[in-house]
Amino acid sequence: MSIELEILKNVDNENRITQRELAKRTGLSLGSVNVLLKRLIHKGLIKIEHINSKTIKYILTPKGMLEKARLTYHYIVSSYNYISGIEQKIEKIIGNKNNSVKVILYGINDELYDIITAKLKSMNEPYEFVQRNSNINKFTEGDYIIITWHPEDIDDGQKNGLNTVNILK
Repeated sequence: MSIELEILKNVDNENRITQRELAKRTGLSLGSVNVLLKRLIHKGLIKIEHINSKTIKYILTPKGMLEKARLTYHYIVSSYNYISGIEQKIEKIIGNKNNSVKVILYGINDELYDIITAKLKSMNEPYEFVQRNSNINKFTEGDYIIITWHPEDIDDGQKNGLNTVNILK
């Protein structure tokens, strides 16, 4: 999600939010938040209201609300396309594998795991899940394809000569 969208969402949800709180929520430095807010104010997406000499209230303008909706739309479309791409890669992997090859999922039980397993289940493809940092050397013998979704996990398999596919590449 874009940082501008994060700022717009936070200002819309809590218009008395401080720059320090925005920095905490976005993981940006206080200086970066200050620069971004100035840019958003200059674009007319946010306006400021002085409550007192030390307190500023940020308000999303109508133009800011429209931009937030536009950015949210693009984020959702982009996410959908990304998920669709992952599902297509799974279809290709499963379609190209021999029936005797067993599918192993190696990683953590997160949102990507949910996407991958939902696709495998819809294809009636059995799989085994192996938690990250578990010993995967037992998969050197036999026909396996190991599907991962984190860069550090693919290194684990390749170091051991395993048939590992990172679904995000």
